[in-house]
Amino acid sequence: MRLLFFASAFAVVTLAACKGEDTSSQPFCADETCIEEPMLVESTAPGKPFVRISFKDCQIDSIHWEKSGGVANDIIFNEFIEKTVKPSKQFLTCDIIEGKYAWVKFNDCATGRGYLLKLGFDKDGVTSKFTSAINNFDPKFAIEDGLVAYYDNTFIYVEDMQTGQIAKQLLTDTGVTEIDYDNIHSLIDSVNITKTNIYAKLKVKNQEIVHNNPLNFK
Repeated sequence: MRLLFFASAFAVVTLAACKGEDTSSQPFCADETCIEEPMLVESTAPGKPFVRISFKDCQIDSIHWEKSGGVANDIIFNEFIEKTVKPSKQFLTCDIIEGKYAWVKFNDCATGRGYLLKLGFDKDGVTSKFTSAINNFDPKFAIEDGLVAYYDNTFIYVEDMQTGQIAKQLLTDTGVTEIDYDNIHSLIDSVNITKTNIYAKLKVKNQEIVHNNPLNFK
């Protein structure tokens, strides 16, 4: 279920990615307005799970999530991700998946670097962070709804948010070294990912590599 963020006064915040615009001469976030008010995401799923994100000095300060019958959880953001990350309302979303998990997705305005947080609502739910996300806020990245993507020096990983199953696309036969994760386009030029196929154009050692392959989720 895709849910919009609400400010503390519960006024709807519209999220617009403006993917059709030419951003080559613009900063990653066209709107760099400082986020100050807490944001709340709620679901009508059993247990009424919710996520509350608090901000300080224009950065995420803490995240709280819980549901009835589950466990209340909190993270202090700068202890969980030890980097300065300034998000924008444009590029900050949350999906609550049937009361099992929440996926928080955002990009840093300064670098365009993508992040994902997977927050479990149940006692045995896993909390995970991905600091090299391929988010479709970027106009060169198209990712079908219901999927998230991230990468390391060996694979692009595609995860089905509903099932938790993962498909992998090998970057190169030998792996990639010296990745600048704060400059994703120095490695990944563009992607188009669906539930059945991945297209990825890479730049490795001044050479262009193109993958266009079916995905096999396991």
